[in-house]
Amino acid sequence: MKQFRYLFINLLIIMAPIYGNWDLISNGKRCQGTVVDIKEIKQQLFYETYPIITYKVGDKTYKIQGPENADYPIGKQLELIYAKDKPSAAIIYSVSGFLSQWYTILALVLLILWNAFYLSFLKGKPQYTRSSNTNKKKSLE
Repeated sequence: MKQFRYLFINLLIIMAPIYGNWDLISNGKRCQGTVVDIKEIKQQLFYETYPIITYKVGDKTYKIQGPENADYPIGKQLELIYAKDKPSAAIIYSVSGFLSQWYTILALVLLILWNAFYLSFLKGKPQYTRSSNTNKKKSLE
């Protein structure tokens, strides 16, 4: 029963990003965006690149920054999804677009912490073999 609870909690944590994006997935509007520029940001020793994507909703044009170091050439058409009430916050309609949301990062951190917590309280000590016990006794004498 404890193992079932452990697996159930892991499943709930893994499902958190889907739950967080469910409204967007089920009710979001889709549109086409175009990569218009590649923005380079210098970090300490290297550059990170971000595609700049423009898209149009109604009469208004919006601009978003794509995922870090994505290899999208200028002019590439991408499918975007946005909430009806917030067209300025579109994301790329792909697995990587959904995985780059803060829900996913939070769920991953929570999953690591939960597993570390649960596994640290497992009962039982490692069993030593007979030969290793005799070696310990000899070294103590």
